[in-house]
Amino acid sequence: MQIIDHNNTSLTICQKFFIEKSIELLYMGSIDSYRIKLNNPLTILQELKYCLNEFDKGRIKHFHTIKGTAKSGKVLIDEVHTLLAVAPSYIKYDTISLEYLTVLLGQTKEDNYKKLIPSIKMLLDDNQDYVEKVIDGISTLVASNDNSFENLCKIDTSLNILFSSLIKKEFSKGFLYKLFYGIFVHSLRNCKNFEDHFTNFKTRILADKCEHKVVFRIDTTDKVYTAMSHIAVDGITLQDDIDSINLTGTRATTELAVFNVKLDKRKFIECTVEALDYLSALKKARRQLSEYLDVLNLGLSGEFLNIHNRVLVIDQRSPEKGDFQNNANILDGKYKAEQSHYQTFTSKIPSIINNSKIIDETKEKIKSAVRYLRLGNQSTEIEHKFINYWIGLEYLFSNYESNNTIVRLKTHFINAHAIAYTKRNITSFKRHFAQLPNVQKAKATTYTTANDNFLKEKQFYQDIETELLEDYPLLAYRAMKLKEWFFKNTSATKPANAKNYLNRHKENLEIHFTRIYRLRNEIIHDAALNTNNQLIVSNLRYYLTFILNEVIDHLSNATTNGSVSIEDYFIGNELKLGNIEHKGFTLIDFLDVECAIDFIS
Repeated sequence: MQIIDHNNTSLTICQKFFIEKSIELLYMGSIDSYRIKLNNPLTILQELKYCLNEFDKGRIKHFHTIKGTAKSGKVLIDEVHTLLAVAPSYIKYDTISLEYLTVLLGQTKEDNYKKLIPSIKMLLDDNQDYVEKVIDGISTLVASNDNSFENLCKIDTSLNILFSSLIKKEFSKGFLYKLFYGIFVHSLRNCKNFEDHFTNFKTRILADKCEHKVVFRIDTTDKVYTAMSHIAVDGITLQDDIDSINLTGTRATTELAVFNVKLDKRKFIECTVEALDYLSALKKARRQLSEYLDVLNLGLSGEFLNIHNRVLVIDQRSPEKGDFQNNANILDGKYKAEQSHYQTFTSKIPSIINNSKIIDETKEKIKSAVRYLRLGNQSTEIEHKFINYWIGLEYLFSNYESNNTIVRLKTHFINAHAIAYTKRNITSFKRHFAQLPNVQKAKATTYTTANDNFLKEKQFYQDIETELLEDYPLLAYRAMKLKEWFFKNTSATKPANAKNYLNRHKENLEIHFTRIYRLRNEIIHDAALNTNNQLIVSNLRYYLTFILNEVIDHLSNATTNGSVSIEDYFIGNELKLGNIEHKGFTLIDFLDVECAIDFIS
């Protein structure tokens, strides 16, 4: 959450909330609970149709990863039911009714699933204008000036649907963030009209793909250059210089002069792609270039070839406004400092390695997981990042006495994250509240810097809801949500409860890990490349970083007379969570639990 000082003082509460919530969803530094969700009511149907087709072809081996059993737990069709029930969903049920679709989902089995595939196709065909319907729905909700909790929930839901749909259409999240911030924060000043800016935003996100030119600079040998010259590929041209390109921006013009410096054996590769935005164009061009270089590498793997870390991207609608971008895949998630990942971990690792009471297998798992985290961060291709993060995560949860590592991973990771989840989110809320001016913080009468007891009291959230809604609607909405989750049915004998909050999170994790494991199989067994899984890889990196931080912190502080292993940590979490459950999932117990959540913001 970013505390935004709006330049336009005439904005309504709903307009401010629309802006603040959108930025939170798109901002890469937001915690995963508040970033864009992977799916919405329509895209989950697309995923289900894809998985049913893959099962029909024999590429997905186990139907229980699509429709769960009592043993396999929650999986894809459970998520379909959940997302179809959201309101508003914006789905038109013209050819197939929701009631009949629900019947088909209920009847679907391993030997009875084929009717569902054409049914979903009909629904998708009926909803070709889905994004337009969603954006119009958001416009209506914002224009209503209804500041109720129910209406703000509808705007929240609708924005998640909108942005997840746009990303599915192949907009890049980074572009959407910059576009939105530019239209609704930087340029929406007192003399400007919100509705005009909304129209500009709508026009841009509904625009068709257009041609982009992406220019890579390479330094290589004559042998590689000769080979490149003889390989003709549509959309790729080899240039000795880019003197014909002219840019208007001062910074871009200066960088272009340096980028275009002539050197022996320096060449430029121009890729032409159709894309919705410049970052999406870069991603497509990078894929195109990788496939081109893969062919060269077959016979010239020993030759020198260096690709510059900056790339020129030009939207052909306004070529003079082209600009340079970093040649890298940027993942979501914010940490204290990228460089301090390993410093934080390795400062505690020596005490673990030198502790004779910690068994060797556990030490090897820690070292291996840290190594694969590093390899994932250093990888260029998104699939390589995925595989490295997955290897690090899978090995941590492996056990030579059990051949079902994915079940262990689901069980033990979900336990560990469930313990920290409530505290992490409430601590994040407190941190954002603490950024407010003192005069605003004083409106929450129970707030104090002396301790965190106020977080356990309903009054704190009630004060923020009633006193700060007009100036900080997203913060007030978050207070309403937390109050709804934890204090809905409280009394003197029934304290604040996190059971439903936690159970929903555990179900989401269970479903998502099944999805991640399916994607892992696609990459490893089917050599899948076009997986478009950047959001999932961001989740994987977070999961590995989180569990490593927790395990290392636990082992570095372990005091026992006997041997210590990672299994002790897993069992300890089971007991800790079981004890909290036995006591009624009270909010107090979750906020008092010890967990090392400070490393990840």
